[in-house]
Amino acid sequence: MHFSESYLGRLRAKVGSQTLLAIGARVLIENNEGKFLIIRRTDSGDWGLPGGSMEVGESLLDVVHREAWEEARAKLRDTTAFGLSSDPISERHTYPNGDIVQNISLLAHGYLVNADYAPDFSEVSEIRFARFDEICRKEFVQTEYPTFFHWKAYRDTGVFQFV
Repeated sequence: MHFSESYLGRLRAKVGSQTLLAIGARVLIENNEGKFLIIRRTDSGDWGLPGGSMEVGESLLDVVHREAWEEARAKLRDTTAFGLSSDPISERHTYPNGDIVQNISLLAHGYLVNADYAPDFSEVSEIRFARFDEICRKEFVQTEYPTFFHWKAYRDTGVFQFV
């Protein structure tokens, strides 16, 4: 779906670039080597995680699976919600076109099922798998980078992360 057809796109057409609350999800997709799928965004050139905003009629679980498929043609198994991030500072994002959102993001994890994943070239120019210590924070979408720390905290404690 093109952005202009999405719920957020239709709302943007009415309110312009002012800050909007955006409910959605981002997903850590792990392969069988313990590496995470990261995507290079076409709009900013930054690396990030598959994710996006909820559409009317969707559940947050639907968003996780739809965004994994739309952005990386990735199918998931054993999907787990491990956190909810809504911090008004760390979840504030300004897009290259000036649009501003304050995200309310479900943080999810899933294991990659298929080997034929591929970038959706309208949003993603490149996909690769990396261990957390191989990812450069300066080249990563700043609102998404802390997701790795929240995943580690969840794995270490089993406690759902409210951040």
